[in-house]
Amino acid sequence: MIKRLLFFVIIIVLSCCESNDGKPDCSTVLCAAPSVLVHLIDNSTKENIILQNNIALEQITVRDGAKKNNDFTIIEESGLLLIIKKALKGSIEIEIDSNVITQFSYNTSAPKSNACCDFGELIDVVVTSNQYNLEGNTITIFL
Repeated sequence: MIKRLLFFVIIIVLSCCESNDGKPDCSTVLCAAPSVLVHLIDNSTKENIILQNNIALEQITVRDGAKKNNDFTIIEESGLLLIIKKALKGSIEIEIDSNVITQFSYNTSAPKSNACCDFGELIDVVVTSNQYNLEGNTITIFL
């Protein structure tokens, strides 16, 4: 009798934890933070300016639309700036040695899948005063 009762309790507990909404259980998945990749290209040499000019992380400041510092890092192999998105919609200003080199605004699409780490892609990107290309979540800006 106790074995049957224990069996039914286990079945009830397991069935309560099932998700029938078609979405995967993302509780055990560690995703990278939503981010924007920015490739800053010298228009005359077509090279990445971070690598070309040996610009260190300390020389760069990234700010959001409220002029608050924004977390970022440099991907050393490529010179790409990986900028953490604070919101689905916003604006970013990038300075090198206290000089504003570019500004852009963005929006984010709805996720295209039910995958755990699908945060959507950049849309409605506008780069102030520079030509640019957008591919997925990478903005290539020609300076």
